[in-house]
Amino acid sequence: MKTSWPFSARSVLAVLAVVGLLTASCGNDDSATTPTTPTGPATEVFSGTLDVQGSSFYSFTTSTSGTVSITLASLVATQPGPALNSVLGLAVGAPLGTDCNVTSSINAAPGLTAQLTTTLSPATYCARVYDIGNLAASVNFTVRIVHP
Repeated sequence: MKTSWPFSARSVLAVLAVVGLLTASCGNDDSATTPTTPTGPATEVFSGTLDVQGSSFYSFTTSTSGTVSITLASLVATQPGPALNSVLGLAVGAPLGTDCNVTSSINAAPGLTAQLTTTLSPATYCARVYDIGNLAASVNFTVRIVHP
């Protein structure tokens, strides 16, 4: 003898799933949860075009004290061609109007590791890249800033 159900198997499973979810969410947990703030360094990328005898800077803010690493990551001619290995000035400091008041600097060729590393307190700073007299034409650059 065949029994006919007024509900399909799918409907019964859907209702059971919803009841299971509702039951699982009902608990006697009186502990409050505190949202966590992600920790770890932030990475910012600063790119642009640098003219002969020119400079460019980028402002960034550190949220806690810690190590700041600045890398001249790439240097490419503005005309099609290979990457360049010219040495440029790379600096860190505090923004001052339309420029960067440099507190630490180094001459650096593009590379994979940080060329300028310093410890900074929470505040707004700037990374500056500039021609030290080695450029014969404009170049495109990329600087990577890792900070707390």
